[in-house]
Amino acid sequence: MAHKIYALSDLHGHYEILLAMLEKIRFDSSDTLYILGDCNDRGEKAMEIYQFIRQHPDNIFLLKGNHELMMRDFLACEDWGCPRGRLWKSNGGDKTLEQMEQFLKKGCLNQKDFLDKRREFTNWLVRYINSLPSFVELNVGGRQLVLIHAGINPDAPLHEQDEEICAWIRDWFYLSPAIKGKTILFGHTPLCYIHGNGCFDIWFDPIHQDKIGIDGGLGPFVHGQLNCVCLNDMSVTVIKKEEIAQGHSLPEKEEEI
Repeated sequence: MAHKIYALSDLHGHYEILLAMLEKIRFDSSDTLYILGDCNDRGEKAMEIYQFIRQHPDNIFLLKGNHELMMRDFLACEDWGCPRGRLWKSNGGDKTLEQMEQFLKKGCLNQKDFLDKRREFTNWLVRYINSLPSFVELNVGGRQLVLIHAGINPDAPLHEQDEEICAWIRDWFYLSPAIKGKTILFGHTPLCYIHGNGCFDIWFDPIHQDKIGIDGGLGPFVHGQLNCVCLNDMSVTVIKKEEIAQGHSLPEKEEEI
């Protein structure tokens, strides 16, 4: 079976939809998956997603998203009063912390054991996020690709990009020409905002033809979807949020990969 390379983005805690997508594309150990950031906040199982990625270090790779940066910065100081703490809380951070307590089985441990376990886990999570790249360059079938969460500063070379810009930028990036000879695959901005018509389908830059947006609005929108691109042939697989909410498309068990 040919080795396939996939990219998706902005899971926002929707672990079941990730598993359903892997089943739908028949993902196996010969394939590679890049997740372009924002695994946490809004959905119910962010910690399970990070654990799942951690269990597959050879063929599932995560890039930094702005939600990873907000979580990292809060966990490093644990102060809801700091600007980044307030920003993360307003974007679902308090919900993610509740999930973390459930994931670490707070109710089954005494206070000291829980705090020790939580400290060990959050220290690992901060180190893990720090280790993630802001972007990845790939050559797939002769196509030069850059995978990134939000985009780049159009006025700066790729290898001089700031971590915050890569995770947060929006219209300045996608309305400008990007990198000559390369195509940038990005998430972060729900595609209904770019299309302007409520559509969450993948966006191919019609003007500069150097960008592909893939954030299907899975996190903040009831009718969002997860878009997965096979980089070998640029084919797209979609799972709509309501399919999973209605109990459709769920695998009976986690596929071994």
